[in-house]
Formats: sequence, C-alpha cells, structure tokens
Amino acid sequence: MYNKTTSAYFLKFGKITDSFRTNKDLKKKKFKVTNKVISTLYAYSQDVYVETVDGMAIVAIADKDNSYIPQLFVIHRNFKIYAGEYFSFITLTSSSTINLYTPTNTTRTTLDASSPIIYEPIQPKLMVSEICAYYYMVKSPGYKFYGESHRYFELTFVDSGELETNVEGTDYTLKNYDLLLYGPNQYHTQEITSNEPCSYLTIIFESNIQDYSSIINRVFHCPREYYQILDKFVKMTTSPLPYAKDLMISFIQELILHLLQYDLEEHITKPSTPIHQHFENELLEEILAYINQKIYEPLPVDDICDHFSISRSSLQNLFKDNLKVAPKQYINEAKLAKSKVLIKKSENTISEISSMLGFNSIHYFSRKFTHRYNITPSEYAKKIYDDQ
Repeated sequence: MYNKTTSAYFLKFGKITDSFRTNKDLKKKKFKVTNKVISTLYAYSQDVYVETVDGMAIVAIADKDNSYIPQLFVIHRNFKIYAGEYFSFITLTSSSTINLYTPTNTTRTTLDASSPIIYEPIQPKLMVSEICAYYYMVKSPGYKFYGESHRYFELTFVDSGELETNVEGTDYTLKNYDLLLYGPNQYHTQEITSNEPCSYLTIIFESNIQDYSSIINRVFHCPREYYQILDKFVKMTTSPLPYAKDLMISFIQELILHLLQYDLEEHITKPSTPIHQHFENELLEEILAYINQKIYEPLPVDDICDHFSISRSSLQNLFKDNLKVAPKQYINEAKLAKSKVLIKKSENTISEISSMLGFNSIHYFSRKFTHRYNITPSEYAKKIYDDQ
C-alpha cells in the first residue's frame, strides 16, 4: 500500500504547495516519464517544485536517515521537494507528463540506488478463459464412470457422500467437502463403492495456469471460504443478471488462486483476535452438527438459541460473519440438499420426503425446492430416473 504526497509521512521530504506559480525566478522543465524501473536519483541544492500535467506517477525519495532506502509516494496535488533530497519518478500509467520547477542557480547531484527501484503493476497472472461445462450430479451406489481424458481442467467437488476416483493409476477418495482437480490430458475414472448416494459438482474449464503440479494429484478438504465460493458459482448458473457468467468465471479464478497458495494459507494467522475466532469456529461447528442431527425435524431458530444458550442476535451474527447467510436460510438449504439425496434413493415419495424433513406442506417444499434448483422435485426425480 503506497502513501500519497498528501500524507503526513511525506512531510519529512517535502510538502504540498502551489506557491511556485507566482515565483517568476523558477524555470520550468516539462518531461515525459515512461519508465517502470529506476536506478538513479537526483537532488538539488535548493527546493524544487513538482506539477503533474498528465497521467499518474510515483515519486521515489531516498531516506537519508534510513540507509537511503527509497520511500515511494503516489503523487497527489502539486508539491515541493526539499533541498538535498534524492528523488526520481516512476509512471503508474503507460506514461506521465511532469513539470519540474527549479531555481535558476540551483545545482544537481546524482545518487545510484543500491538496487533497481521497480514498480510492479497489479495485473492478473492467472486467467480462466472459458467454462466449457458444469453440472451437478447425484449418483446411486454402484455408479461407475469408466474414464476419459481431455485437454481441459476439470474440477470435482463432493458435497455429500463418497466418490472414488482413479487418476492415471492412483486412487483417491473424495468425501464431504473434498475437491480434486484433474489436469489437462489426465485420464481419470469415477465410481461409488459405498452404500450411500453421492452428490457432486463438476466444472470443466480452460485456463492459462502455468505450473499446476501442486494442485493436481491431491485431495483438498475445502474450508468454508472455498465452499462459499462454489455456492456463489452455483447461484450464478441460474441468475438472469447480465454479468452472471463473468462472475462464474471470476469465482473459479478465485478458487484456483486459493488452491495454488493452499499450503501457505493454512499457516497464515487469520483473525486479529484468535481466541475469540477459535471460540466462534468451535461453536459454529457444534451448531452445524446439531442442525445436521435434527435435519428430519422442524428446527426453529429459537430452539438452536435455547440449546446453545446464545441470543438470537448473536446467532445471526455468527452465521452472517462466517457463512454469509442467516441461520434460517442455512437450515432450509441443508434440508433441500438432503431432499435431493432422498429423492435419489427413490425409497420415499415426494410427499413423504417433505414430511420427513419437517416442511409444513408438500406445496411449500415444492416451491422452495423449485426456487433453489430451478426444477420441481417431481421433474428432478424423473430426470434422475431417465439418466439411469
């Protein structure tokens, strides 16, 4: 984060002023700045004045009190630099035009920087150029996909059940909230060997990832942050918003960037108050486990508050801060996700599933299901039957 020339930190080297405009003894030199790297700085025997005409630039000033280490300031407004301070300019934009006002009898000296001063523009290193396909599937026990390879990346995320996959001769097991990325041209198979259905999301995309060796051939267990990214991706797949597809691409880019630095992120100290955050994490995990245990019952938010001796507002804040959803919405989402698994099992009617999960009526359940998944429960059951 750069300071500006209007900040208090700059007062050591100069100050904001327009006084040069009325000083007829100054001579003006107009020059164009195109460099992003500088190795030489300049100092004048008298105060000099700087005016930006076009573009955006940084002034680098050697700190004499700190081994001449350069301090960088984004130029904001006109300013003067005190006599004897070594400085130079780096453009932030493609080029910048600067007026430098100097006294007629001033002298200039130079200083070679101990190492080049470099401005690194903020530009993306990774791009997802296209999402080729995406689908959410619920597969029954005994399902087996005999394998394929293609030139794209393929992401598989399991949100319920277990999925066995073989990648070029190596077996992996994906459980709840596990994710695996297949690299281009990696031959892979998938099957379900457990006695429970498995639901999972697959996204196939094209990207310019250069070194992906650290994110293939391994199973990632997704923290809540990653799950929330995927949840936002899924919501955008049915959104009528004009930039929904752009958001889908940005979410996948965000997730891949997290995976590329996954091992580093695990060691970053996240909260500024770790004891409080640790307490919140443990409490939230207990509440989520409780919701899962009570999934087949009506579960008012007040019941959760009573069980965990927590106020309604505290519970709301806990969910909003960590999951970005309200408790009631999370409960509904959990019940709807469970209903998809039960429909897949084909052991109960839609009406029975609605009742089992504590919905007030089949009509209410059907309306919620349709709103969430853009398909009615009956149509979903028929689609599963047709796919088998």
